[in-house]
Amino acid sequence: MHPPSPPPTRKPRADGIQARERILSAALGLFVERGYASTPVRDIAQAAGVNVAAIAYYFGDKAGLYRAALFEPVHGAGEVQPPFDAPGLPLRAALHLYMRTCLQPLVQGADTLLSVRLRLRESFEPTGMLQEEQGIREQVHARLLALLQRHLGLAAPDRELQALTFSIFALIAYPYHGRDKIRAADPGLLDAPDAVAHWAERLAGYAGAMVDFEAARRGIALPTPGNAP
Repeated sequence: MHPPSPPPTRKPRADGIQARERILSAALGLFVERGYASTPVRDIAQAAGVNVAAIAYYFGDKAGLYRAALFEPVHGAGEVQPPFDAPGLPLRAALHLYMRTCLQPLVQGADTLLSVRLRLRESFEPTGMLQEEQGIREQVHARLLALLQRHLGLAAPDRELQALTFSIFALIAYPYHGRDKIRAADPGLLDAPDAVAHWAERLAGYAGAMVDFEAARRGIALPTPGNAP
């Protein structure tokens, strides 16, 4: 589920790694807050405590820095999870694994989380720089769609099954997009050591209930959870 590697940028000297990291962290915060078009390079340089030439040295230009912000923090980060649609895996277990995989960046540090939020921003302010991984996102959607189709015993996916698939994916977005509001309501919802495990469990339960509702709407009798396909 990880995106392809970003285009290579200039390799920093050992004594420049910290400066590069400061630039990337500053850029992430500003890009998430303002968007790509409304973030001048000089503001990033000021926030990072470097000159504009340093951004050119490490990232080439503003577009190169933005690509690094989109890809570097999340590419190859975190524990590799088994495929959520593995044959023979019961639906509830598959949904739980899907949620854990998608929520994994929540515990991978501030820059990773900002990068995910920047990716969410791309959904309504697209720059086209995530186009190269569009195929990967479509594959994940198709895999979840096929999993639900198999579980419901449908001959082919239809409009309502597509709506169910998108609705399950939507459950994942708010823990990222609404992180500040969630923390303001109850910090333990995100900051407790086992917070992500609890989120994965509850969201998998919500998703399972959505599948049950769709099955009932169609008049499909589902197997008990312990014996689900």
